[in-house]
Amino acid sequence: MPPVFAAADVLCALGLGVLLAMGYDLCRTVLGKGRFVTFWLDLLAAFLSAVLLYSFAAGRSFSGQLRWYMTAGFLAGLFSSFSVLAPATQAVRTALLWVFSRPFALVWICLVRPLGRLLGRAFQSRRRKMRQMALKRRKKQLKKAARVLYNSNN
Repeated sequence: MPPVFAAADVLCALGLGVLLAMGYDLCRTVLGKGRFVTFWLDLLAAFLSAVLLYSFAAGRSFSGQLRWYMTAGFLAGLFSSFSVLAPATQAVRTALLWVFSRPFALVWICLVRPLGRLLGRAFQSRRRKMRQMALKRRKKQLKKAARVLYNSNN
């Protein structure tokens, strides 16, 4: 087989590897990074990598069967995506999250926090007044000491 066709197969397998890695990264972003989810995503990725490689080799490649250079291209696509594209997409995701969360943070800082402080001060002053009134009531309930006579012989 001519080297041009082999190079085309390698590039197609490289693209499949990148595609699978980006799909895996997207699923990890959407579904989370727990142990259970990671286990099932790893199994699914292994299964899909075999299905993608064999179906590509049987249906689209110029040789008609799986060759070592297709597998090497697929693995190169996977590892390059995980080492280059995944950190870049993580940085973009973090930046977008920061940009979209700023309005809520500003509302929290400018409205909610001062309102909470104001209500907290009002609640504390009300509680302080209630305590003072309760202390006054307790003091009023006591009888004066001058009127109480114990054991008087008169």
